[in-house]
Amino acid sequence: MRAVRGLVVGLLALTACGIGPTPQPSGPTPTPDLTPVTVRVGHVAATEWAPLYVALDRGYFAQLGVKVELVAIRLGQDPVDLVGRDQVDAVVTDFGARVFNGLGRSLPFRVVGSLPTFPASGAPFVLEVAKPLLDAGKVRSIADLRGRNIAIDGGTGSGSGYLADLVLQKGGIGLKDLSPTVDLGRGSMETAFAVHSLDTALVPQPYATSIEQAGLAAPIGVPPAGATWSGLLLNDKLSGWAAQRFVDALARAARDLDGAAATSDDTLAILARYTGVSFDVLRTLPPYAWDAALRPDAAALAGLQATYRSLGLLQYGADLAPARISDSSYARQAAAGR
Repeated sequence: MRAVRGLVVGLLALTACGIGPTPQPSGPTPTPDLTPVTVRVGHVAATEWAPLYVALDRGYFAQLGVKVELVAIRLGQDPVDLVGRDQVDAVVTDFGARVFNGLGRSLPFRVVGSLPTFPASGAPFVLEVAKPLLDAGKVRSIADLRGRNIAIDGGTGSGSGYLADLVLQKGGIGLKDLSPTVDLGRGSMETAFAVHSLDTALVPQPYATSIEQAGLAAPIGVPPAGATWSGLLLNDKLSGWAAQRFVDALARAARDLDGAAATSDDTLAILARYTGVSFDVLRTLPPYAWDAALRPDAAALAGLQATYRSLGLLQYGADLAPARISDSSYARQAAAGR
């Protein structure tokens, strides 16, 4: 008995001195690793990525030891291919069919955040209908668009295609019920309406307002409030505290864009510098809404997959489970660390 007591006392003494067994941590250590890291971010300059530009301009990345290198995605380049081949560490992009097909091929990236959400007031995108069709009474409701052509910047398999499908669902139809779908740049839509080659189009601002003021088309619907269609992809090599710090800075910037701050002179000046859109034009645009932690929207991602499935655009069998599509752990940590 004395021997047993002596052993217990000895073990306690060793533990108190730090010599005994050390418990293994489960997950990240409480103190973040602030080792400097460079993150290459692919983007096509647009106001949809406002948190990225605000975080850069206000030094939020630098404060966390993250150096961001913006990589402009050129015409013809595929952002999914770039992040999947480790040509960039992260990319901000719409959640088009190519994102899901890349995940279906097990490319090494994942969705870690949603970026803009459609606001409750104001309409960054509008489904416009050619005025001659409205004036002649050929189109009185969304349902009357069945069988007519539609233009979408990015085409059927883009995030904008998904938004168009959401609008059409309000009339009991879907994108599959319109034909053909024309992949047409937003800057060319007004001309297409003017020469009467378009029946309808999902038009972003400020082009929608310009088309309406010219008397060429009129709005028939907008996507539902809260809809998300784009966001952030990370290559699997960017993980742990490096990825967390990157997401934390983005989420902090998203919170800066809440309410009136989204259209403050300072915010608009930042967006003008990074997007090349003039301050005066930016002032006319309805601002997007943002989740405070940029959480991936599981319901929206499921809806995107379902839309592309219905259009025959997916190149894999059974639908991907939510865990195959997105990783919400970084957004959860960003929310907890506020």
